[in-house]
Amino acid sequence: MKPILRNLLLAASTTTFIFFTTNAHAQLETDASATPEELAASLVGEGVTISGVTMDCPNGASGFFDCVDCNVGIANGILLTSGDVDLANGPNNSGSAGVGYGAPGDADLNDIPGVLGTNDACVLEFDITVTSDTVRFNYVFASEEYIEYVNLINDVFAFYISGPGIAGTENMALIPGTATAVSINNVNHLVNTEYFVGNGTGGDAPYNTDDFYLQYDGFTTVLEAKRSVTPCETYHLKIAIADDADDVFDSGVFIEAGSLSSPGVNLTYETEIDGYPYLIEGCNEGTLTFELSFAPVDTFEVNIFTEGTALLGPDFTMTTTITFYPGDTLIIIPIIPIEDGLDEGVETIIITLDAGCITGIDESLTLYVYDAIPLTISSDTLICPGTEATLVAGGADTYSWSPETGLSDPNAAVTQANPTEPTVYTVTGTLASCVNTAETFVDIQGPTADAGLDTTIILGETAFLEASGGVEYTWTPAATLSDANIYNPTASPDFTTVYTVTVTTAIGCEFIDEVTVFVSNDAIVGVPNAFSPNGDANNEGFTIVVRGQLATYNLQIFNRWGQQVFESNNFENSWNGEFEGEEQPIGSYVYYLSYKDLNGQSFTQQGNLTLVR
Repeated sequence: MKPILRNLLLAASTTTFIFFTTNAHAQLETDASATPEELAASLVGEGVTISGVTMDCPNGASGFFDCVDCNVGIANGILLTSGDVDLANGPNNSGSAGVGYGAPGDADLNDIPGVLGTNDACVLEFDITVTSDTVRFNYVFASEEYIEYVNLINDVFAFYISGPGIAGTENMALIPGTATAVSINNVNHLVNTEYFVGNGTGGDAPYNTDDFYLQYDGFTTVLEAKRSVTPCETYHLKIAIADDADDVFDSGVFIEAGSLSSPGVNLTYETEIDGYPYLIEGCNEGTLTFELSFAPVDTFEVNIFTEGTALLGPDFTMTTTITFYPGDTLIIIPIIPIEDGLDEGVETIIITLDAGCITGIDESLTLYVYDAIPLTISSDTLICPGTEATLVAGGADTYSWSPETGLSDPNAAVTQANPTEPTVYTVTGTLASCVNTAETFVDIQGPTADAGLDTTIILGETAFLEASGGVEYTWTPAATLSDANIYNPTASPDFTTVYTVTVTTAIGCEFIDEVTVFVSNDAIVGVPNAFSPNGDANNEGFTIVVRGQLATYNLQIFNRWGQQVFESNNFENSWNGEFEGEEQPIGSYVYYLSYKDLNGQSFTQQGNLTLVR
């Protein structure tokens, strides 16, 4: 089994956000405005707490740095210098960059053999409480005195630690695997070259033109300062750097943010099913592995606290206290979810630890408990007749779908379903010994097209069509329609016509329906009984109203003496009440109408009409 969730480090952790407000450059950004407490706090990583911060540095000699895109090898952290932090910014266009403050040196640095007398010292000090048998941090030492002053007068730095088990003070800045201090004379282009990075002389390309490169002429690779300590004890750390003999040619030490650490207990979580993160009632138990980074000399007890929606006892069992005896470094305990047959949904177990000397632990490990494997399945879906639905299941290793009829592969996580009727599909998922089922419904959209009711018109008239059941419509034949692509066109056929509409639904299904527009050749003729040609624009003429078409037509009008005063063979013509240009008197007149419709039937009609003014 492999760990599948992040480690819960039994340690107090402090998160410090570093903001840069001044001296921003393209590749390395520095900020000399930070307080001593801010600088020290930014170094704190896992398993350490700090207190009693003091700093003695000239203004501008200390600050934050952020390597946006530079060659120092550390992303961000603090920078202590024997000059000015801003001089670290590239490019390396000077072989002798430096600032002299005339500030005092440091007594401990003065005691280093070969040191003539320091000045412009920058010292950061604080107490550190550790939680394991080791304390460490990452750093890079850089100097303008490279490489021309190797084996001559050099700037000096040290990381002094003192406390329980340490006689006096010791320098943690050592060449890896040795007891030799890191210095310009001990790490350079001649000796221990694997730990040295040459950075130009201040006048050679590309170092002097590209601000990817620091101003310093040389620096170490990223090194680790490391010292054995006693768990749960407090030590004093002193970080110091200074010029020696003069106050020119700056040097600096870059220390990585968050790298000051002393991790104690490491907690990992895994389950019976390799790589599967969830506890499953009845089929997937878990284990917690506690590993000390040191072998205790005394009995070491860790208390385990649980919170969350799952309850210790009713929902799961687990030991809540573990004991490391002298020499023990590894303990594994089981977490067993209880199969209770209840539908409880997803429950949580939140685990926190208390290891005695470590206080303020704010990290936790959250575990999830399921009644069964959390099988997923595609949502219910609606398809068109004759098409396929894609069914997708997840959360298991193997799958079995039913009913199998119409499935492309009933044993695949993804299968194509082509049902002939609405169907509920069930998938059974298996993961190791865990089994669960899920269902999805595939519905088939039924016919939705409705072209409306059949209708009858008389030749020459227009029918109003109206379809429904979709979002798009296409009518045929289109020639006698006002618009063949709307749901409600008007139709003007010359003969009885069947119109077909294809209706497209919102999911793309197409359905067809028909409507018949019957065209009648019958004609309906209406004759008024009066008219008033008096110029008021109402009933100005005697007009025969014809609905439909006529094959022949003749209208004759006679006055009371039998004289014909009007005749027309076109039913659109009307009598205006005049004869030979003269208005006729009011009174009764006789009309005689004869016509033949398109069916060949002949009709005659006569009657009286009244002319009024």
